[in-house]
Amino acid sequence: MLSIFELYSRLFNLSFPRKKFEYVSSKDKLFALNTSANTFIALIFTLFSCAFLFTGFIEAFINKSEISIEFIIVFSLHFLIGLSGLRHFLWLINGRQELTIENGELILIKKGTFLTKPKTYSFDSVTNIRSAISDDNLSIIDKIQQNISLNRKVFFRQTLGQILFDYKGKTIRVFNDMNSKERSELIIEIMKLK
Repeated sequence: MLSIFELYSRLFNLSFPRKKFEYVSSKDKLFALNTSANTFIALIFTLFSCAFLFTGFIEAFINKSEISIEFIIVFSLHFLIGLSGLRHFLWLINGRQELTIENGELILIKKGTFLTKPKTYSFDSVTNIRSAISDDNLSIIDKIQQNISLNRKVFFRQTLGQILFDYKGKTIRVFNDMNSKERSELIIEIMKLK
């Protein structure tokens, strides 16, 4: 019975197959990239939230003479929600995260959406590099919970954090949709540069 529920919970994670992970490593440099994770539910939700961008224009066109301060406040709020939805929608369909380690710096760059900026970390201060999850030893109930929570994470985060590291008291999450072999390979390559 639990295996049927586990199969059902996988429905929450149906998505477009756009998974890509690759890395290039040399003696003193590492470059890795990974595409964003998406689900059909998150894509539909963010696509509909993009409609908030246009609600104020439509309402202003229909009620030309009744534009009040309340309308401007509500329209501004709708516009910000729509802009946030568009940003996240673009990330889900086109996003990728790049990790570069060189010259004593770890640089994370998000591409495929707008309002992002590179984040730079001193590589000497990066500690406790680890995998976030281990799929191998999960019970069926844990797999069900993981499948459902994964969809929630895709809704509200751009990066799920399959690789984690600590930096000055904060846990930094990197990359999406990697299998255990890919996570292990990347962690080994990062540790070689330490």
